Amino acid sequence: MTDTLKTCVNCERPLADRVEEEERTGMGASRSTGQCATYRVWFCVNPECVMLNTDLYREQIADQT
Repeated sequence: MTDTLKTCVNCERPLADRVEEEERTGMGASRSTGQCATYRVWFCVNPECVMLNTDLYREQIADQT
């Protein structure tokens, strides 16, 4: 995890973050491989900004098999 404060590219206010888990699928058929990756997604929460609730940054924080 980075120590820098992430700000909106439009309004320059601090961003909020949430954690998302994404399951990977195998080649060919859409069967699960049992692998997943966890990401921290940063988004704008300023109601006056045109980027409100827009995902601006995504960083991988874990990769599990």
